Amino acid sequence: MMRTLLQQACNQGEIRLLDLHLGLFLEQLSGVRSPELLLAGTLAGTAVAGGHVCLPLDRPDALPLQIDPALIPAPENWADILLSTPVVGRPGATTPLILDEQNRLYLYRYFRYEQQIASDLRKRAAGTIDVDGPRARQLLTDLFPATQEPNDQKTAAALALVKPLLVISGGPGTGKTHTVARILALIQALHQQKENTKSTENTKDRKNTKGTKGTKGTKGTESLRIGLAAPTGKAAARLEESIRRAKASIPPNLAENIPEQAQTLHRLLGYHPDTNDFRYTKKNPLHLDLLVLDEASMIDVVLMAHLLQALPETAQLILLGDRNQLASVEAGSLFSDLCGTGEPAWSPPLCAELETLTGAKNLPRSTTTVPAMADSVVLLRTSYRFQTGSGIGSLAAAVNNGSMEEVDRVLSSVFPDLDVQFLGGHKRRQWLQERIIQGFQDMVTAPSLEAAFAAMEQFRLLCAVRKGPWGVEGVNELAEQTLHQAGLIAPDTEWYQGKPIIIRRNQYEMQLFNGDTGLLWQDKEGRLRAWFRRPDNRLHSFTPARLPNHDTGYAITIHKAQGSEFDQVLLLLPEEKSRILGRELLYTGITRARSRLTLCCDHANLAVAVREQTRRYSGLQDRLWNPAGTDR
Repeated sequence: MMRTLLQQACNQGEIRLLDLHLGLFLEQLSGVRSPELLLAGTLAGTAVAGGHVCLPLDRPDALPLQIDPALIPAPENWADILLSTPVVGRPGATTPLILDEQNRLYLYRYFRYEQQIASDLRKRAAGTIDVDGPRARQLLTDLFPATQEPNDQKTAAALALVKPLLVISGGPGTGKTHTVARILALIQALHQQKENTKSTENTKDRKNTKGTKGTKGTKGTESLRIGLAAPTGKAAARLEESIRRAKASIPPNLAENIPEQAQTLHRLLGYHPDTNDFRYTKKNPLHLDLLVLDEASMIDVVLMAHLLQALPETAQLILLGDRNQLASVEAGSLFSDLCGTGEPAWSPPLCAELETLTGAKNLPRSTTTVPAMADSVVLLRTSYRFQTGSGIGSLAAAVNNGSMEEVDRVLSSVFPDLDVQFLGGHKRRQWLQERIIQGFQDMVTAPSLEAAFAAMEQFRLLCAVRKGPWGVEGVNELAEQTLHQAGLIAPDTEWYQGKPIIIRRNQYEMQLFNGDTGLLWQDKEGRLRAWFRRPDNRLHSFTPARLPNHDTGYAITIHKAQGSEFDQVLLLLPEEKSRILGRELLYTGITRARSRLTLCCDHANLAVAVREQTRRYSGLQDRLWNPAGTDR
């Protein structure tokens, strides 16, 4: 019966054929015909495909398949049945499936990834860094003027001076990269002072030793080896741009040693697509003293496990992200798990040290023993982009709070930067066609390629889903039809001047990455080329026939827009119900807009999105924040 049920689910697309075969293989490997094992093995694979790291057996509502409750064993019985087979073991065993004490069922590989990440981060979080207090205080004062107090950014920078692991979470406009640029200036300045002091002392010692020659002095002191990385090419380019912009407001003597060049995490690790392997591993570690990783909410557990393996234990790690944004496309909600729940509270000794360094008062001091991880997390709360009276900021906050009442209050108010349209059917289509012409006319009729790129960054149309009339595919088709009918683009051809394109697959040889957006435009000889902007701001072109998998880019998914920002955003939610709608998706879409947001939606679907919070099942948060610090 279980076989028949799972086969039907597979035929209906509820589970993958691969997962069903995994369950059948495990049942065969165990040597017993067990419907409980078949179900567990199949769903363990389905859970990973759905973004979970594990399958919680004691949460029937979390099972990634609608199934008759009568066919699901009681959690304790299910655990006993599974553990009686040779293919399921407790932590420490080497079996295809691992069942921990909390009844979380893992594929062995994912259990090892989670265990490794937790162990590595706990060790880093438990460490401390000695700092020259007087010099650090002076530098902090220079980089964060007292007029800005109270200043979460200054506190975060001080925390970076004393902790080998730092997790900075903040919403849009809270100044994460602004803060990191100053952190890099601080760390480099203190490092050089320390090295110069050592060099001077060595020189004195040698002068006092007969038969020895003095050193060259303090000039030529090497800077720290610092890496800047992000999950995608677009995010890496934005990190470079943000660091470069932040350096302009830092004193030149402190800014000169701040690196600007960022790269994708795959390129940093030396990914080989042919072998699905990495050049840098535990045996061949990265040559870094410090790594800054931006948009960390987009990183999955597999990639993070590989990164931590390759990162030397002595290297400092700084992770930037927004814990309220979408989690990674692949398994896990890693950044959210790292940040814990609620507001962080630091240990009294750490608070005392931070108060000494910054002069700040009333830091979030814990009255109880805190796990090591708590002292490595800081939240930036003040948004310098969305000030009081911002509709975008107010709507993002209301959505983040999960309150439809707050959302309705925002939508019923008048804000200069927010427009909401509750439209459906023909009226929606007609309204959208007008917006398409308004939003893309400047891009497709631009007098130059530079002007076209500038116009493209001014306006972007974001969809929650890919399929359907209000998904990316349907809206891109509508955009081309509309612009063609308006005489703004060439008729009856796939390739035309001004067409936006977005890359769907990494192509390392061409330095094109998933999410990179370009334009079709004629070169000086009149040949149509696909142009993309490099991280150094230069434009590079390819013949369209050479492009890897790509889509038309008038409309892109919210997922693809993660890590990007646009002056004006039109956010389109589907009229029909969709399982993908959720609070994190909506929040991420809203916060892609810098200056103006237009939201077109169905009120009932909007309420669903606000109410539904995405849940990714894993044990990482427990392993990191469990006060006992055990690797359960």
